[in-house]
Amino acid sequence: MRIIIILIVFFFSTTITVFSQQIGFVKSGSHSLKLLKENNRFSLTYSDILSSHEVLTENTFHFTFKESIYSIIADGFKKNRSHQIIIKAGDETIVKFEYHQINGQSLVKIRQNNLLLNTFGSSAFFKKDEIDTLFGNSFKG
Repeated sequence: MRIIIILIVFFFSTTITVFSQQIGFVKSGSHSLKLLKENNRFSLTYSDILSSHEVLTENTFHFTFKESIYSIIADGFKKNRSHQIIIKAGDETIVKFEYHQINGQSLVKIRQNNLLLNTFGSSAFFKKDEIDTLFGNSFKG
């Protein structure tokens, strides 16, 4: 049963990668964050920290403008206190960018709620320089 689940997860992960071009990737411990492009649409795919360690689940949300989503995430690092920015990505997805100061460092965590499927996901914490790397140096401010 475990092997079947691993194969299914691998198949869906590979399918997304096959039809999308990965244009950015960062890793935080055993968790990752990927920026994908398919035609005129972008996606952020993150490994879900709420999934089991044996089989890491990946969650994805989609958006049209790379520059806009980068600006939203990057601007959140400008505040020196914990806060969150909430966006609606499509009709069925709510995405929260949660910012925290941990050991003097600003970090962001992505939380996602799929309203249609009633599912939740959460990424690991990522630093500003990791977000800059993910989106490429052309957007660094």
